[in-house]
Amino acid sequence: LYPVLEKAGDSTLLVSETALGTLVDICEACGYDSVQCLINENSDYLVNGISLGLHQLAHQPRAAQVLDTMLRHSDASLLPLVEDVIQDVLSALDQSYDHQASTFLRVLHSVMTALVQWFGSFGEEHQQRQEAEGQQVLTRQEMEQFFLDYVRQKQISEGNLPDPGDEETDEVPPLPKLEPNNSDPEGEAALPSHAQLAREVMERCIHLLADGKLQVRLQVLDVLELCVTVLHPHGNHLLPMAHRVWPALVTRLISDDPLAVLRAFKVLCTLAQTCGDFLRQRFSRDVLPKLTSSLLSQAPASARAGPVYHHTLAFKLQLAVLQGLGSLCEKLDMGE
Repeated sequence: LYPVLEKAGDSTLLVSETALGTLVDICEACGYDSVQCLINENSDYLVNGISLGLHQLAHQPRAAQVLDTMLRHSDASLLPLVEDVIQDVLSALDQSYDHQASTFLRVLHSVMTALVQWFGSFGEEHQQRQEAEGQQVLTRQEMEQFFLDYVRQKQISEGNLPDPGDEETDEVPPLPKLEPNNSDPEGEAALPSHAQLAREVMERCIHLLADGKLQVRLQVLDVLELCVTVLHPHGNHLLPMAHRVWPALVTRLISDDPLAVLRAFKVLCTLAQTCGDFLRQRFSRDVLPKLTSSLLSQAPASARAGPVYHHTLAFKLQLAVLQGLGSLCEKLDMGE
């Protein structure tokens, strides 16, 4: 099974498609309902092989392909089984920033792509359920308080005036009922495992954004955008990470290769969906003047350019900035 999964992650389309067909044949021969069931049922064996391969990546470079294939053809139930392997990848990346960062970033990109696919809308639905439950709790409290006031007023109207000591005892019980509400923020502060994993990956991205190799910086920006997407429902944890990543992201936006600037602008637009208040002043101070001056300086050349100019990277960068700048300013509430 392990060698077939290696071939299923091959870059050659014919090889990968043939390997996927072989996986389907294995499922039929062994009585599995689907490729997903085949992977999940044999995950212990596969994870052990991947872990050994990642420790000897120079001799077994295809271990990353096996993990990528597993993530693409499984669901969120696989995450607890491969979590230790992902931690091994992060540890190996910490020890080999200079040599094998590109290889490990490909693995992390596969992991984050799977997390976005599995948990992309889960966080928002979870928040909506929590808000609905919170509204129900408040409604019950208001209803309970209404009946308590009604009973008290009825007793007063019948001449049964409560003693001062009784009033104190009546006022004390509602206080403990407010304690569960005070503990709700603590429960929300605990990150689920997939969001915690995205946060750890994002921390590595911060350090690698200043890498000297353009290819590594491009990979980091792609992974960073996926991390922001996963952490989108957890704004309290995303904001501190955005604060840490901002200086390095600004450098990529204003003084880097045009291809890196284009990727960094995409990350900025994704980040603005959650961190609008945080980014408003920083964007207007650190980024917007540079973008506008760059567009103004390139305007004469763009006006004189011919049809071939539409295929250049400079044109694509200008087009992306012009198309995204309006919606970005709207998200950051910069209309005034």
